[in-house]
Amino acid sequence: MSRNSGDITKKKLLFQSFVLFSTKPYDKVTFSDIEKATGLSRGAILYHFASKQEIFNAVVESSLINRSLFLDLPIKEKNPLENFILDFIKSCSVETKEMAKSGIKNINRAYYNIESQALYFYDQYDKLSRQMRSTEIKVWSQVIKKAQEKNEIKKTVDSDFLATLFLDTYYGHAFAAAKEEKGCDLEFLLKELMLVREMALQIIISQNISRTIVT
Repeated sequence: MSRNSGDITKKKLLFQSFVLFSTKPYDKVTFSDIEKATGLSRGAILYHFASKQEIFNAVVESSLINRSLFLDLPIKEKNPLENFILDFIKSCSVETKEMAKSGIKNINRAYYNIESQALYFYDQYDKLSRQMRSTEIKVWSQVIKKAQEKNEIKKTVDSDFLATLFLDTYYGHAFAAAKEEKGCDLEFLLKELMLVREMALQIIISQNISRTIVT
């Protein structure tokens, strides 16, 4: 097997396994299910992964731990926060359309199902997911600081606080969308994220009130 064909086979194996694990509980998935879903022989599967656990681990790593639509987006010079939000929504749209071609109508539900199983079947997933969240907050914070530098938003807004608000807005929307027929309403999500951007001045006031209450 050539390296190129091996990579293609492995990519196909991982994606079809992702689809399978997103629709069936981990303990209900069999090797026969994986063979049928991927169209690969047992030997071809074992060439890449020695067990179902290894396949599931690789699915979690490729679809959750090493995946983030935020990390690869450029930070632009003009209106960096606004353009970052727009580019993020475009990335979500592309991913949603690609998944739909493979029969996944609700991408949010698929990721939710994989993640809920990862908490039980992937060692230290909770720790790794917290690390990923920390990384995503840093990315949003960098964008916000750039927006402050370019006078897109006020410099008085706490960048980490606002970054967390943006991230929680997205993940809260994604969680709710897992229960919908078609998943995330990207137009509505765009409005939500843009509203957070417009509310940057009010956010710092709320922050001070919260600190006063805690104190």
